[in-house]
Amino acid sequence: MQIGYATRKAGGAAVQKRFLGLLVLFMVIGFVFSSAEVSADTEFDFYYQCIEKVVQINNPEPKGWWEKTKALVKSGVNTVKRTWESTVTRNYALGEGSKRWYSDEDHDIAYDVKRVKVKNEKHLLELMGVADESKMTDGQKALLAVYRHSTSQNIKDRMKYSFRNKINVILSDTTGFDNPADYPHVTRDFWPYSSGATIQMSSGRYNWPGSEDTARSTFVHEFAHSFDRTIKEFIKPYGKDGSHFANELTRPRTAFVEGWAQFNEMLDSSDKVRQINNTITWVKIEDKNKAGTYTNVEPDTLTGKELLSVEGINAVILHRIATEVPDGKDKVFSAFTSTSWKLFRSLKTITSQLCKKNPDNIAAIARIIDEQTLGKLSDNEFKEYIGSSDAAKEFLKNRGNATEEAVEAGSGEVKATLKYPWQIDVKTDGSSPFGVK
Repeated sequence: MQIGYATRKAGGAAVQKRFLGLLVLFMVIGFVFSSAEVSADTEFDFYYQCIEKVVQINNPEPKGWWEKTKALVKSGVNTVKRTWESTVTRNYALGEGSKRWYSDEDHDIAYDVKRVKVKNEKHLLELMGVADESKMTDGQKALLAVYRHSTSQNIKDRMKYSFRNKINVILSDTTGFDNPADYPHVTRDFWPYSSGATIQMSSGRYNWPGSEDTARSTFVHEFAHSFDRTIKEFIKPYGKDGSHFANELTRPRTAFVEGWAQFNEMLDSSDKVRQINNTITWVKIEDKNKAGTYTNVEPDTLTGKELLSVEGINAVILHRIATEVPDGKDKVFSAFTSTSWKLFRSLKTITSQLCKKNPDNIAAIARIIDEQTLGKLSDNEFKEYIGSSDAAKEFLKNRGNATEEAVEAGSGEVKATLKYPWQIDVKTDGSSPFGVK
């Protein structure tokens, strides 16, 4: 039974681990406080890059004191170069021509890539070396789908929430280097991510038939990261292994950052709604001592606060508010943008703002939170999420335990036979608050 799906170092988590990430952090903080207005003119600059060759940049097995000394010195030099390239160059100064892309998985190798700014769709096809779409690999078709989706109405409607004037998008074509037996690190070294200023998508991640929808959804996910200023917890935000699952217990700010991105995916896809709802039937807890070792537990074994540190539960709460509360989508995005200056925010930042600005909706918002946390929040804990207004106090006075009865969700009816109120087991019409199925 599939209980989750993993995401590798999403939202630039790998970047944050390096010391120059602090420099970028200070730059971001300065930018945040120097830009009070939200831009409605965000543009994408697309860059196509293909791997030319894999380069051995250090001796992986030095022998003798002299070789080991040279390898140690070279390792230090490469660390500086790799940190600068992965933190600064590929995110803020892409440029065109031959470039070096350092491996994060194997510090003894790097990739020489050729990078070209994309002029239009015809130019992209030319760069891929194909005359028409029928000649493309599945991964290349996915990159083309992402390029086209960037001009869709769904993406355009989100532009008004972005504070950035421009976002770079790197389309990494790994064709010819996708055989894991020959190139074991390519898929992870070119894993999709957003650093904020730059989004990177790769063909190897989507090199299977019919992957276009998944690629478009991931692009929405990364775009949502790009206009989110929230700073995750500094120490191991994704746990010991640096990866995360939709149903993994992490930290409050991290769960919100990833939940926000997944919520944006859910707005565009009924399949994603069903997937996330069913994924959080179980919660994954990583072993604190052994990276990548997980225990699966039932949600009702956790506290309410712990449940709200699961990104999938954050996503479902946001989606239910957006689809069940009148004008919910606009209200959620309004709460998101009006609190964007709060760099260390979590879900309670958004819901408390929602309740403050929409007192008539407090009962509906609180009911959703109560159901998704199985009634496990204490009244005092609940006040952190809905405030202490008269309407909030009235809800708390009358609140009941989490229900196992049928509830009517914006994505479809949740059957009474299902154990948890968020499980989805029905067909929906596929409609999206952003207008696209």
